[in-house]
Amino acid sequence: MNTARAELRKLLTLPSLRLTALLTWTANLLLTYVYASAEFHGESLGEVAALAPLGYTQAGFLVLGVLAAASEYQEGGQISTTLLAMPRRLPLQAVKAVALTVVALPVAAVTAATSTLAGGAGTWMPAATAYLTLTTLLGAAVASVVRRAVPAVVLLLGLYFIAGPLLRARSCTNAAYLPDTAALDPTRGAAATVTWTLSVLTLAAVTFRRRDA
Repeated sequence: MNTARAELRKLLTLPSLRLTALLTWTANLLLTYVYASAEFHGESLGEVAALAPLGYTQAGFLVLGVLAAASEYQEGGQISTTLLAMPRRLPLQAVKAVALTVVALPVAAVTAATSTLAGGAGTWMPAATAYLTLTTLLGAAVASVVRRAVPAVVLLLGLYFIAGPLLRARSCTNAAYLPDTAALDPTRGAAATVTWTLSVLTLAAVTFRRRDA
């Protein structure tokens, strides 16, 4: 319990996380307004137009997860101190994931509500909240493996915003297995998002257990 409180306090006191959360929500609010205006003027935005802004602001949740995990490995990071207090690595990794979930969930809920409720698609709010929270955990898992914020962000944004769209343009079938499919089509992409997140979290846990701090 003490470890969980310490991890939660650590995340809540990171200025970069608070700034990222605020900027992400603000960007989502602006995009929601832009998409709502476009739809009001008769532009077709697809079946679930209320989810369209989240396709862009999910980048903020990827960065949120990366910063949460990579901050411990920066110069002067706390990972060595954390391991002295909690040497059992797998339970520590699980506690970190739970603490990040507690932090990310309300941010995801507010962001999802901004888009879905304003767009008249409130029934999608729980799914959107879950997707953004899982996206944060996936970002943290990648950063835990890479241990550096910039390479992790470049890798994730490249996958979500370059490789993903290119793959969808070439093959809709393969695109269904991408981690961000749920942002475009929740009914088809939920399983892919869960599978990607759990797989990368498992890889991060194994890597964290086997290599030096």
